[in-house]
Amino acid sequence: MTPGVGDQATATWPADTQIARSTGRPALLIFLHPACPCSRASVQELARLLTHIGLSVDTTAVFVRPEGFSAGWEKTDLWTSAASLSGVVAMVDPAGQEARRFGAATSGYTALYDPAGRLVFRGGITAARGHEGDNSGKTAILEWFEHGRVSGTETPVFGCGLFDE
Repeated sequence: MTPGVGDQATATWPADTQIARSTGRPALLIFLHPACPCSRASVQELARLLTHIGLSVDTTAVFVRPEGFSAGWEKTDLWTSAASLSGVVAMVDPAGQEARRFGAATSGYTALYDPAGRLVFRGGITAARGHEGDNSGKTAILEWFEHGRVSGTETPVFGCGLFDE
């Protein structure tokens, strides 16, 4: 039940990122450790979230491959689940370079940026480790898409460390 620590998203979209973002569209990022069992719930919550917001957002699932692991190691069933979601682009993040750029430290860390590249929300989209169901992170993101504002801009993230082997 203990959340991860060290997640600190940048207030604006990093200029040096390799993650694609369409001009004029919001961007939703979820950072995942391919071997984190807790993150299955995060991917399921992402799927539920996307049924409400659809293709109105650029969604990227960023899979961290820790240093020393060979190419392809990250292609687990979690990758398959995330990549199969409509509108989601799955990408490999060798050595966690993108995770560090965006301030992500815990698997399941999610960040929403508005069309201008400003951070709107950061945190987890589950209420506990491996727990699916209603949670304040998913509610905040839905609130932004429905009303253009959020009542809470940050929630705890429940998952494994992104840089753990």
